[in-house]
Amino acid sequence: MSLHGRYKGPGPYPPVVMYCLIVGLITSFLLDVVVGSYSNSLCDWSGSGLTEDPADRLIHQLYFQCSRGHVTWSFPTSAIRITFKKGNSDEDFLACFKTSATSSGVNIYKETHNTLKLLVVLNSLESQRDFYEDGHEHRTVSSNSGASEVHCFSSENGRATLFLEASPDNLGIVKQVVDIHYILEPLPSSQPQDNLEDCRPCNDSEIVRSFCSSDFAVKSSMRDVMHDSISQTAYIDLSISHVFRQRDHIFSPASHSRYSGVVVKPLRCGVRWGEGHFLMMGSLVLGQPRLGCSPRYSQARRIAKEFTAKGLNECDLGEIIQLHHDNRH
Repeated sequence: MSLHGRYKGPGPYPPVVMYCLIVGLITSFLLDVVVGSYSNSLCDWSGSGLTEDPADRLIHQLYFQCSRGHVTWSFPTSAIRITFKKGNSDEDFLACFKTSATSSGVNIYKETHNTLKLLVVLNSLESQRDFYEDGHEHRTVSSNSGASEVHCFSSENGRATLFLEASPDNLGIVKQVVDIHYILEPLPSSQPQDNLEDCRPCNDSEIVRSFCSSDFAVKSSMRDVMHDSISQTAYIDLSISHVFRQRDHIFSPASHSRYSGVVVKPLRCGVRWGEGHFLMMGSLVLGQPRLGCSPRYSQARRIAKEFTAKGLNECDLGEIIQLHHDNRH
């Protein structure tokens, strides 16, 4: 999986023409643009071009200080400039984003030193053309470049900026929607042990904290573990006997009142299949469930009892204790 998208064509314009169009567009914006509202301290944003007058050449300025969030832009017109900053810190970071497979109608650029680098081409649905040949209807479909891939780039002086430009052939006839998940992460460390920090086993306090605050928490066994060397990701196929918590319907109902689903972990962590039941917890990162703490269920149940007895529990751990304990560890 490529970390940096490239213009792969063929698209609506050759690269040289595209570059000239973008330069002209930005110059025009600088000369006569009405600058959009500047949004502060948001994690998520949702907007629609239907509320804008295309003649205004409006650029929305979005300013995010959260470590992760989501952007949805319907009927995109003109452009959006998104600036990322990690809280009040001026330290540099790695900004990563991923568009949904159904996104369309926008080109996404990385802005660096007042220049733009094209990362993702999401062709407009309206650029598809119907034609007839031999009495049959055909539709031409232009391939997207960089869609559904994870793209990462380093910040400069504690800030990272994306520029989203609506495709020039967006006419508002067909609904275009752009969905983007983003996350801000520390820059890769030159120390190997630092890069394995998210691979180490959680201590008792971290297990309790994770159960109380994670995006998902399930009692599960492993069906299979698949390693993808291209994306450097381990995919863990789960058979889930109990869902304590989940966001955005991560896991799907299966037979016998069970659930199924796949969670991910960096390949460098060396995840292997293991027998028995686990309390698996984690967070949604770029739309994917990333596994965090995953103690054996017997260990999690013991910790829940101990923390509850000492009054150290940050939330109610009774469900872990009361849930029928499988004899397998």
